[in-house]
Amino acid sequence: MTIAETKRNSSCLKIFLACALLSSPLFSSFASAACTHEYGQATYDDIREKFAGDEASGGSTYAKGARANGLHIYIDPTVEEIEETAKVSVHEYIHLLQQGYLNKELTEYSAPVGGEPIADTSIGNGARFQSINLCGVAEATVAAHLASLNAMPDAIKLFDHPTFVIFYSQTPGEGTGSCDASQTETFARTAFNIIYGENCPGMESTPMVWEANENHVFAEGEAEYWATNKYTGSYTSFDGPTYWTDKLADAKNYCNLPGNSNFYINSGSSQDVDEMKDKMQAAGVSPACSNNAIGELVYAYFIQLCLETDAGALNDDGMCNHESLRRVWKYAPTYGFDCAFFNQYGWTWGELVAKMYVEYQVDTSEVATNVPSLCLYDQTCSGEPKPCNRLPSYTKNEAENFCQLPIDAACGSSSSSSSSLSSSSSSPTKMYSFANVVISAVIAASVTFYFAFFLN
Repeated sequence: MTIAETKRNSSCLKIFLACALLSSPLFSSFASAACTHEYGQATYDDIREKFAGDEASGGSTYAKGARANGLHIYIDPTVEEIEETAKVSVHEYIHLLQQGYLNKELTEYSAPVGGEPIADTSIGNGARFQSINLCGVAEATVAAHLASLNAMPDAIKLFDHPTFVIFYSQTPGEGTGSCDASQTETFARTAFNIIYGENCPGMESTPMVWEANENHVFAEGEAEYWATNKYTGSYTSFDGPTYWTDKLADAKNYCNLPGNSNFYINSGSSQDVDEMKDKMQAAGVSPACSNNAIGELVYAYFIQLCLETDAGALNDDGMCNHESLRRVWKYAPTYGFDCAFFNQYGWTWGELVAKMYVEYQVDTSEVATNVPSLCLYDQTCSGEPKPCNRLPSYTKNEAENFCQLPIDAACGSSSSSSSSLSSSSSSPTKMYSFANVVISAVIAASVTFYFAFFLN
């Protein structure tokens, strides 16, 4: 069993953006450190939990303004195909790019030849991609992961600071880590300080609620597709495209497709996907129909639609190349994901989803304007973001009128936006509901919000 097979259900990209106060017991071990603000505490705790080995879910640690980024990679020592594990680092790096855009830290679509210059080469050994191996992972594995990252196109080396790959040993065949538990605090503090610095210089102190503008299924599908099909320059034995094809076959089997009448991804948000999974599992669908599998199925259909529209859609200058999707992520926090998607591809999110439902025999009668959309959420809002599920979604004419200018975002519990739109005199004016964002006194005092993203 490969590492991908053992981890397919695991939540692999966890960004712990805290709204907890210093009194929270979750962070008592970090209270004496110099970097004690919310973002620093949450980032440290993410690393500490992974060294503790409670669950072996790899991922990334992104902190806006920080001097470096971190990737979390678990290695099962019994896995023979090292390059298959290396593609996980590429997948995770793509998630870092998404987060960089959604936090408005990344602004360029493509880096220059050689990648964006590293601003501070005094961090670690000065390299763009570096490793932290405190758990005794084989050096050949570490080298393969760094090689996979370095072999990516210069165009996507967009950060001007290093990315560290933290390696964790995994209990063979199980979803737990196996680093030395007695060294958890020491390892976590060491890794944190190497990446972010003891005083976490530059790191913003208060987390931004950017997840609300993230189309979760697209984020997952994108990362796996490009990591297995395109960014494979360092692989000599791992066949990424075949791996992707096999994963799609497995995903259809896990999710009972074609023909699963509960496969409604709606807005594509993590909340909508979780609700869908609950309904499917109540109906007997395997838990293996995970966020990973769902995202890959959605993105696979997107690629299919792209190629049906233009046979060269995935070429460097094609309509669905990777840069085009980076443009979507860049504008998502300004226009909202749905408008950014429409402006780039000319399809509304509802059109894509309705067509996919037909392809997977979920619902042949679904119409695009009945598919919920993601509203633009103000990143400075506090509280746990939720999809606003405005219904009906944009018609194409409305999108053409509404999506060309930056859109006012909303906070709080307002029931509708202050503006409406009408595509023509014959098109009804629609008011769009925004999410209620409620923070109870208990949450405001001591609860960390866990924004979980699932990847493989």
